[in-house]
Amino acid sequence: MDNFAGAVAPSDSVLFPPGQSSSNGFLGVFGDFNPFGLKYDVGKIADNRQHQINVTDNFSWTVRSRRMKFGVDYRRLNPEEGSLTYQLEYIFGSPANFFTNSVAEGFVAAQSRDVQMVISNWSLFAQDTWSIANNLTVTYGLRWDYNTVPSSPNGTPPFTVNEVSNLSTATIAPAGTPLWHAQKDDFAPRLGLAWQARPNLVVRAGGGFFYDLGYSDITNAMISFPYIQEAPPILGTSFPLNPSVAAPPAFTTNPPAAVMSVTDPNHVLPRTYEWNAAVEQSITNADVLTLTYVGAGGRKLMRKDVYIAPGPNFTGEFVLLSNHGTSNYDALQAQYRHRLSHGLQTLLSYTWGHSIDDVSSDVNYQNVPLGQSPSERGPSDYDIRDKFSGAVSYDIPAPGDGVLRQVFGSWSTDSIIYARSAPPVNVVTGQNPYAGSVLAGQDSVQRPDVVANVLFYLYPAGAPGGKVINQAAFTTPVPATAQGDLGRNALRGFGATQWDITVRRQFRFTERLTLQARGDFFNILNHPNFGSPINYLSSPQFGQATMMLNNSLGSGGLNPLYQIGGPRSIQLALKLQF
Repeated sequence: MDNFAGAVAPSDSVLFPPGQSSSNGFLGVFGDFNPFGLKYDVGKIADNRQHQINVTDNFSWTVRSRRMKFGVDYRRLNPEEGSLTYQLEYIFGSPANFFTNSVAEGFVAAQSRDVQMVISNWSLFAQDTWSIANNLTVTYGLRWDYNTVPSSPNGTPPFTVNEVSNLSTATIAPAGTPLWHAQKDDFAPRLGLAWQARPNLVVRAGGGFFYDLGYSDITNAMISFPYIQEAPPILGTSFPLNPSVAAPPAFTTNPPAAVMSVTDPNHVLPRTYEWNAAVEQSITNADVLTLTYVGAGGRKLMRKDVYIAPGPNFTGEFVLLSNHGTSNYDALQAQYRHRLSHGLQTLLSYTWGHSIDDVSSDVNYQNVPLGQSPSERGPSDYDIRDKFSGAVSYDIPAPGDGVLRQVFGSWSTDSIIYARSAPPVNVVTGQNPYAGSVLAGQDSVQRPDVVANVLFYLYPAGAPGGKVINQAAFTTPVPATAQGDLGRNALRGFGATQWDITVRRQFRFTERLTLQARGDFFNILNHPNFGSPINYLSSPQFGQATMMLNNSLGSGGLNPLYQIGGPRSIQLALKLQF
């Protein structure tokens, strides 16, 4: 809101209760929750900082056919949550309520201004590369990782609970209780070998253990109990709230906790076991073909679960991070490389892969609550079975001499072709049979039962992508609290194909001054690519794609126009190099 056309923005004294202002607080007014609906906010939410110290060093020692290397890596992270100290929200819920000053729910919270956390990571490694023979090299090594339990340098330690096996009886642990006990025996061996079987044939193989940091969303503890205090929701009120009602709640370390974020006290470092084998065949001096098998197994991976008021000591959102995830990945990869020769350079790659897990992210809370399903193992959310990419660069030969060479010389072209098969779609009911969770609507994780002898897909004319998921193929489980017999991520969405091409020309004015003119053509064939269809049965648009692929991927800091899967677009550029 501004003073455009004579408008007058409300002052802090109108918006905030006595003692609070936009300099230390945040006000949000939500007329509705439409993307471009009635919304007004003032004040900043936080002023966060990250302090980091990183020390690395290594040294090498060569003795005859042995090349040994030793190193250390130390990292100290000190995130600082410079939160506002006051938060006030008015939720009207609809334009009608807004214009009649009928607030459906008011929300008041207070936060500590400066909450800090310290995390230290130590790593040591030793490696030996041994040339056993002229055509055989073995590399082996050992790495040690030690990641400390988060603590606080300014007296604001993260809080935890006494146990997580039964949240209905769990209690808040005393201040200073470690979130978990860090292990000091996490050793990760690695082994690799390279064998030149023939002058034009090389065989490689390797394997190793790899540990993750294991912190996931641990910094959420900085914005949970006791550093954020929430008053009970204020229902059926109006703007502005009575100052006594809008006053910030007092800080306390006594239960109940309105917001809690903890890590399982039995936490250990997530780990991945990886192995691979490759054969590289030189066909000519410029052409190389490589075939590779890659395998990986993730164990004790992090997962995130969110519960609502799971016990008398926790009256709001309760976030639990734990080591209950597993995964497996297998892939066959083929790659053809043509090194730059006669102006032509080529790289073609194809991967057939399969990723299986029971939870695909350590920050996504859309998981069946622990112990509520006999098996959640299925294709990973990002499981792409087939993927092809090709890149070709070619310097176009200049014709003859004279005028033709001046006009058509120094031209080059680059092409990138990408094609992949469809990602999984996890069909769910849209219902939430799990008491004390937020898993409803598009966040639902209850899968339906399959109706026998009914096709999963229909292909009506004019459907985006040429197909829809058939709603008649599924039914809500009986009883309604059960998990359906449809597997997790059992269906598929839409594949994607895109061809990008660049045409460029180099103008050389002097030895050190050149000008490059180029045109980039993204999705030059304007091939339509669609995002995954709506996956929950309670939606009237179930089974249909409602967005193009580029819009469904999220921005990630990029304009959707330049994401893969967007419509044809053209970019022209001039680059002066000197």
